[in-house]
Amino acid sequence: MPDKTTREIRIVLPEELFNFLVPSETHEHLSRAKKEVLLALRSIIDARIEMIEKRETGKSAPKKKIKVE
Repeated sequence: MPDKTTREIRIVLPEELFNFLVPSETHEHLSRAKKEVLLALRSIIDARIEMIEKRETGKSAPKKKIKVE
């Protein structure tokens, strides 16, 4: 069931109008910011995968008791 406390608004502009309203420098900043957000998400995903892999490798090797005299 959709959450009724949030709403999404989308504004669609033709590329010519977008380029007229948004300076090219701003567009470059926004593109780089989008890339940085994606890199941050990749970092989170990679860290989580690493945690899972460490957990799995820890369980796969059975521990042996060694008697020491």
